[in-house]
Amino acid sequence: MDIASLTTRIAGEVILPDTFAYTELRSIFNQTSSPAIIVRVKNNEDIATAIQFAQDYQLKLAVRSGGHGLTGLATNDGGLVIDLSHLNQVEVLDPAEHLVRIGAGAKWGQAAEALAAHGLALSSGDTKSVGVGGLTLGGGIGWMVRKYGLTIDRLEAAEIVTATGDTVRVSAHEHPDLFWAIRGGGGNFGVVTSFDFRAQPVQAVVGGLITYDLTETESVLKKWAAFMRTAPEELSSTLVVFSGFGPQFPPQIMVYAYYAGGDQAAANAAIQPLLELGAVKSQDIQKKPYHTLLEEGRVRPAGIRMVSESGFIRTVSDDAVAAIATHFGQPGTPIIQVRSLGGAVARIRPHETAFAHRDSEAVFWSVKMIPADSAPEVVEGVRQETWQWLKPFASGAYVNFLSDASDPSVAAAYPPATYDRLAAVKALYDPDNVFNQNHNVRPVVGNYA
Repeated sequence: MDIASLTTRIAGEVILPDTFAYTELRSIFNQTSSPAIIVRVKNNEDIATAIQFAQDYQLKLAVRSGGHGLTGLATNDGGLVIDLSHLNQVEVLDPAEHLVRIGAGAKWGQAAEALAAHGLALSSGDTKSVGVGGLTLGGGIGWMVRKYGLTIDRLEAAEIVTATGDTVRVSAHEHPDLFWAIRGGGGNFGVVTSFDFRAQPVQAVVGGLITYDLTETESVLKKWAAFMRTAPEELSSTLVVFSGFGPQFPPQIMVYAYYAGGDQAAANAAIQPLLELGAVKSQDIQKKPYHTLLEEGRVRPAGIRMVSESGFIRTVSDDAVAAIATHFGQPGTPIIQVRSLGGAVARIRPHETAFAHRDSEAVFWSVKMIPADSAPEVVEGVRQETWQWLKPFASGAYVNFLSDASDPSVAAAYPPATYDRLAAVKALYDPDNVFNQNHNVRPVVGNYA
């Protein structure tokens, strides 16, 4: 490989295994790997050059925004990684219209804090170190999801470098098929370099964490689900049946609740029913700036990886509640998280974005920690065991919560018509499947409605 030539053509940095920065950059949240080359790009020309270099030398090509994807595909062994961390600008394009532009390599903690300086916010992830690019392309289910929808529901336009190295702008009026696809279809179609969002004028929220005893799992979850069906849209909530993680983090039920807005009286009234689900062990409901909700990401313990599954549930039924109460929460069982949807999410029709599960009441996410060097068959066994109790109640999957990127898992994540349309768009913009290190939708030429 002509590394010297690559280095001279890149405005950013070409990082090799013998360089100082390599040790830090080779690994991501759920994976440790050994890529041959990491290119920290500074502009679209760098991206085009890196894409062509990977194709010339038949190198696996990974694209990294924040590196929090549970698949571990934002890095690889022996290939090339395009690192977007330099593309981290946050700028206000139109203060009156709340139009902002955020680089795909920005982290959500940085973006939220920068927007807060202008009295603005976007419903995003709940961890500071999650990348803007990866979370947005998968959909984005955040703490204001019921009031303002998914992160993609506030997306006005984006800039993408395609497999041919061309830069295209996508919106409802420019490459609308590609604009549809990137709103939930992941990184299948090119390297997104920036997003134009219409933010919300939100300065403060009211909320926090409420905990209950594990013995009340069934009754607490049943009451939580019933209340969230009629809760004000300003209120978003997540319930976690936590199986414990060492003596400092005992098993418990954790209910997160956040009211989008600083009206303390209205927020308190909205949250009060969540303080009456059982005998409260602790609670820290308070008013706070929105950007402070985002937590520091926990460092993955050495030698550990996360195996996870996800699915949407149209109704959190009594049978689903009973399955959770029976099979989750005890030490050694998976952690299960149930996030409320509805509200603004459901007002967009399923076919309008590649995120099609608009009529679901909630989304499940189950996760279990296992040794990082576990054999593939062990990983698959844990994944099946983790999910078998909830599979009868769920459909599809939220790709940002999936650790498995096999063809069956990706196909099952989308309704068939959505997947077929994604495959057709993929065939238009990446017919050779250059961007395959992701929840890969393989290109298929065909018609779609």
